[in-house]
Amino acid sequence: MRPKMKKLKHWLITNGTEIRETRKALKEAQRNNKATWKFQGSLISMKFSYRHHHIAYSEMKGRTRDQIERPREDNLPNEDYIREIKEKYWDEPKTICASA
Repeated sequence: MRPKMKKLKHWLITNGTEIRETRKALKEAQRNNKATWKFQGSLISMKFSYRHHHIAYSEMKGRTRDQIERPREDNLPNEDYIREIKEKYWDEPKTICASA
């Protein structure tokens, strides 16, 4: 596996674990009536970032968007953010087609 792709996969694994732990802690805080909006906001931003990194990683591995997810029309991903992630973690040099 390419080094940058490996780094992205590691990012997904560690942040997935962090999201699960944060969600458990949030549920416990809600049970004790101690949940704050700041706590919930951080979980939402972590999930947003994870979703877009996951889409970018899966597309770089050759999956189609239909295989990755089928979002509702009001829940479409941010394509610019996905493109930035792909550019950041893509290892191979970009080739320019001379036949165009």
